[in-house]
Amino acid sequence: MIMGEVQALEALCVAADSIWGDEDETIVYAQVLGQGKAVIFRFQRSPDSLPQSLPSRIVCCYHDLEVPDGAFTFQDRSSMRSALWSAIATVWPDCIKDPAIANPGIVVDILPGEAQEIVGRAYQEPLFDQYLALLHDTQPSDLVAEGHSPRIFDISEIVVLEVLGGRGCSKRVQFQDARKPSPLVFKGMDFQTYLLLHDDDDEFARTTVDVWRRSCKLIANMPRHPNIQSPPRYLVSVRDSNQNPVLVGHLSTYFAGGDLGNAIEAANARKSQIPLKQKAKWCHQMCLAITHTHRVAHTYHMDIKPANFVIDDQENLTLIDWEQSGAPATTLAPEADGTWDVEEQGTKENGSPKLVYTKYTGPERRNMPEGSGRESFHIWNVFPEWHASCPKALELAEVFALGRTMWMLLSQTANNFDEVERPDDVQVTWEGNHDTPSHWVKVVENCMKVDPNDRPSLDNLIKFWEGEAYSFKWQASSSFEAARFNMCRPN
Repeated sequence: MIMGEVQALEALCVAADSIWGDEDETIVYAQVLGQGKAVIFRFQRSPDSLPQSLPSRIVCCYHDLEVPDGAFTFQDRSSMRSALWSAIATVWPDCIKDPAIANPGIVVDILPGEAQEIVGRAYQEPLFDQYLALLHDTQPSDLVAEGHSPRIFDISEIVVLEVLGGRGCSKRVQFQDARKPSPLVFKGMDFQTYLLLHDDDDEFARTTVDVWRRSCKLIANMPRHPNIQSPPRYLVSVRDSNQNPVLVGHLSTYFAGGDLGNAIEAANARKSQIPLKQKAKWCHQMCLAITHTHRVAHTYHMDIKPANFVIDDQENLTLIDWEQSGAPATTLAPEADGTWDVEEQGTKENGSPKLVYTKYTGPERRNMPEGSGRESFHIWNVFPEWHASCPKALELAEVFALGRTMWMLLSQTANNFDEVERPDDVQVTWEGNHDTPSHWVKVVENCMKVDPNDRPSLDNLIKFWEGEAYSFKWQASSSFEAARFNMCRPN
């Protein structure tokens, strides 16, 4: 949000969240957070609406529709956003008093009144039934380990505090009646996310629900590890028209320390270096988490990056977000871009199988949803294919992603990735970084070798970083013993 666009809302202690449009380009939605509620507003351009009305002008500007007169739109998008948030601020005091606002599926329609007034009318959004239909068959057993009976909360018992970034729906929340703030993270598919993803066939919304279910089940059945996200603590439901609960999400621990990307950006803002001791510890913990993923849980992560390693109260890393639905271009291994096939042939000098990659030249193949993107890895996802046919290739692809992530940490590079569309768009440099030991640089660069056969194994990475992390503990112990000896020495 640009400063000044949301002043009217801020004066009411209401936070602007997001703006999005529909597929038919006739509606613009907006959501705000205030007084413990997340409220969705709708601006609609209908055939019988006046072209100079505020809802019509907002829709025309947001969707960049052609209009015969400049009075039927806005000069720029910033002006449009200011008008949108101001309109919501105008109707907010009356809307928040309406008991219907608390009901599931309620949206507030922004309408032009008499004498250019703006009014808000709460209505039951018909799409709410379609939303519930996507989730109606979800059972607790789809989300938690067998034999567990999770506690289920109604969504009315949850207060939304903040919308978090990342793929899908992720929001910081707390319980409505909490005496002490104890923030949690809601993940799943709330109604706002459904409206954001909704289209004629709802393929993307359906895929998002399937991904949420699969990631919950994956975590629930995964052997526990201190550096890997724990299973959901609670489930969240919404009641349908028959008052039957429909599961729509889960709650897990919120880490106030933020993620590794936040830590890098904060250090850069202070113009300081994260201590080498901390970097060694974090590199070791990242390797432990990925090794457990492949060697013990016999699966993969697919979305390895700084933002998916959160920092707990003891400054340890925890690997989160197990959607397995898309790999980031910033850390994706070049051979995993969807254009290569792989098989094991013979052995390398060290006796391990040699991987041979061949360029795919057959007809177009797709295992990703339509609309995922135009790049080859948005069309053909090699991760589930290699997981079944060549786990070693999959492991080495994640070693590359791990290498990129460790480079971002060691070099403290956490931005300038917005324009990255392909893995080779990332320029790996160590410029301006003067304290990273040369043998650390070499190991990380080996992880990013073009030929996967030249990359180190996860076992070797654990051994290396365990030694580096231990060396700092040994140095600290030696310094302490030397100080104690000097204190005890007779003068």
